[in-house]
Amino acid sequence: MTGATDSFPRERVEGRAVRGAAWSGLNSVLMKFGNLAIMAVVVRLVSPHDFGVFAVAVVVHAIVSSVGELGLSSCISRRDLDPERVAPTVAVLALMSSISLAALTAVAAEPLAVALGSGEAADPIRVLSISIFLGGVFTVPGALLVREFRQGKILMASAIAFLPMNGLLVLLAANGDGAMAFAWSRIVGQLISGLVMVASVDRHYWPRLVPREVGPLLRFGLPLAGANLLTYVLLNADYAIIGRTLGTEQLGLYMLAFTVASWPTSVLASTINGVAMPAFSSADTDKVRLTGMLKSAARLVGLLAFPIGMLCMVLATPLIIVVYGERWVSAAPVLSALAVYGSLFSVSLLLSNLLVGIGKSGAVFIIQGMSIVVLVPSVAWGLSLFGLVGAAYAHILVIILVLSLFLLALRKSLVSAHRVLLRALSGPLIASLCGGLVAMAAAGLFADPVLSLAVGGATGLAAYAGAASPMLWPFLPHAVKVRLPGKRVIERS
Repeated sequence: MTGATDSFPRERVEGRAVRGAAWSGLNSVLMKFGNLAIMAVVVRLVSPHDFGVFAVAVVVHAIVSSVGELGLSSCISRRDLDPERVAPTVAVLALMSSISLAALTAVAAEPLAVALGSGEAADPIRVLSISIFLGGVFTVPGALLVREFRQGKILMASAIAFLPMNGLLVLLAANGDGAMAFAWSRIVGQLISGLVMVASVDRHYWPRLVPREVGPLLRFGLPLAGANLLTYVLLNADYAIIGRTLGTEQLGLYMLAFTVASWPTSVLASTINGVAMPAFSSADTDKVRLTGMLKSAARLVGLLAFPIGMLCMVLATPLIIVVYGERWVSAAPVLSALAVYGSLFSVSLLLSNLLVGIGKSGAVFIIQGMSIVVLVPSVAWGLSLFGLVGAAYAHILVIILVLSLFLLALRKSLVSAHRVLLRALSGPLIASLCGGLVAMAAAGLFADPVLSLAVGGATGLAAYAGAASPMLWPFLPHAVKVRLPGKRVIERS
């Protein structure tokens, strides 16, 4: 594989990356608020048991789909590789892999569901196997949009798919279809958004196998696919253990708590995955540039992830009651603990993309493997001592281990990466603590959960914004104009 032929000069990569990050962030925020509104309706139509059955299907789908395209989309997203050379072969390999894995998943759906503690999940697993196939079909168009930092097109695809996908979800849930409602709506959404992305790319590459490209592609992609596999095993091992030991109702409560706790990650994940890796890869071996990019990116991740996690932690009970209803209130203590994990995971996702961007996908694979070795017994031990909350504690311990190992893997590529990260994150952490303390104090003044959530959230955000404003200012648009009464226009560039 040879160097890429960029569609725009290298010096403009960071500017495109910033705009791409803005579009990704907007996409994530809009979709998150939209999904929050939909889920607030749907969880009142389905039981924790139904939600738990779907969680079992999600475990299988997430793990299998993580390796569906063999990590090859990143070969196109990397700006140091030429898509004209690799895209046709990537399309062939991704299709072959996704078709094979989708077929195997459909055939093995029943034994997999039984092994995870819920035979009822077999049919949703079969439906979600279609999603694995679609992932292979849309690998190349999606990666091309990421490569060119055209996240605005990805936002458009998500927005177009949102209404039909969630309309079907509500309709099927109201009809009593339970877990199948979630499964079929996911397929519809993926199909529509994928077709929009296909229509959005400027260049289409038909599948064509070029034998000389296969070896280099697989040498890069397979370790990354393995790392993705281990990541999703890591993320879903607790679901599997809880489903088998405590049953689907408890699993449904835990999945809801984990979903809310993952808000920082879900808001940032598409931004980080869609922008960080191609941006980091553009820096090649320039340690000074990489260090500056890490500092800036980590500061932004902390400024966005930490306040969300902190408010979820201190306002867990009124948040669950107001948004999802009283019957889900048992998920609140789990949410309080998992909120810490969600914030830290956003940072680990950034470091993982940095390692992949500088060509160290093998290190990510090894670290994720070590993490699973620690997580599985930790979750089992935590469940035995503290119930569902114990599983959350296990995740916190493991993500701290992952962060430490990622920093260790970066020691030869960046000077004092741990110091850079600490300096970048300490300010957002202190500001978030201030906001959390104010939110907790204000929420405690009200017995009504609506008032508690509204007043606590508003005062907490205000306190955070005041404390974090000097750090937020540099991330405002490149030129900010402020017209003061009787004064000239002030410009910041």
